[in-house]
Amino acid sequence: MKLTIRLIFVILFIFAIVYITKIETERYESSSIALLKDLSKKQNIDLSNLVLGQTSSTMQDSKVLELYIRSHEMFDYIDKKFHLRQHYSDNELDFAQRLYQNAILPSYKANENNLLKKYNDNLLVVYDDPSGTLKLTFIHTNAKTAQNILQAILKRAEEAINQFSKENAEVALHFIKKQKEEKRKQFTASIRKLIDYQNKHHTIDPTVDVERKIKILTDLETELIKNKVEYSSKLRTWNPNGSEMKMLKATIDNIKKSIVKVKKELSGEKNGKELNANVFDFQLLKSDMEFAKELYRQTLINQENIKIEVAQKSKHIVVVAEPTLADDYSYPNKAWDIFTVMIILFFIYSVLMTSIIIIQNHRD
Repeated sequence: MKLTIRLIFVILFIFAIVYITKIETERYESSSIALLKDLSKKQNIDLSNLVLGQTSSTMQDSKVLELYIRSHEMFDYIDKKFHLRQHYSDNELDFAQRLYQNAILPSYKANENNLLKKYNDNLLVVYDDPSGTLKLTFIHTNAKTAQNILQAILKRAEEAINQFSKENAEVALHFIKKQKEEKRKQFTASIRKLIDYQNKHHTIDPTVDVERKIKILTDLETELIKNKVEYSSKLRTWNPNGSEMKMLKATIDNIKKSIVKVKKELSGEKNGKELNANVFDFQLLKSDMEFAKELYRQTLINQENIKIEVAQKSKHIVVVAEPTLADDYSYPNKAWDIFTVMIILFFIYSVLMTSIIIIQNHRD
């Protein structure tokens, strides 16, 4: 029995050697290094990002790009250009790597899920944190086709990620247009309130009115003092019942009445509301108008910025290293694969033989 098992493992090992060296399809890989740059804004790097060496927004964009490269949409695009569905079911692939229309095993059936899995197995995408770059590798039975496919993936990925950005910007533009109308209505309403207040109180600016009345009051009080001094000095030598003295006394009385009138206007005794209160109400309405104006102005600026984002190509894939053209196959690594198979078979053989020996000893 031991001899039979040993013979089986030897046959399996010989078959593995024959498959790896003579049957397994030789495949070539093309590699490229790319960097996704956002041209629509400056890259802001804070302290934590400096430790990582890259901004989180770039990492997020790169991960989204990786997901798209591995998506069914990208596979369909590449299939139309390079016929991958046909390739994965073609005789140019060996029997172990090929997919079949009427396969018994589900993993070998040429359905959409297995075709996409096969595509992703041949596509390697590695994100490098320190540099923020993506290393892309594609494996194919033809070296030139592998290079062409990788070039097509990079080109299509840039178009797609810019389309994503454009669609997001269009959604933002639709929202900002609504915001613009709302802010415009608020701004217009605040202007109307201010105009209504001015019309109701018959004033352009109560602040100016207060300043003007205070100046009038100061001038009147100065004039009053001046006339009082003049009246007192003349009273010593002039007859108080004389026409000139009576006129001077009447002037003093009129000035006093004018002062009282102005003070009443300032204190609000005349119209029931202090002029200072009017100033407060006016300044409040004016502040509301200025605030609404600033919000409307910022909305207009944001709208123009988003319009630029919609129109421009905001993201660009910088190809740091162009897709390579392999001059020799990369897979299979025949020496390493044969060594790996030998180790695996030897391990299984050892476990099996040990189990048989233990069972035999237990029976004895």
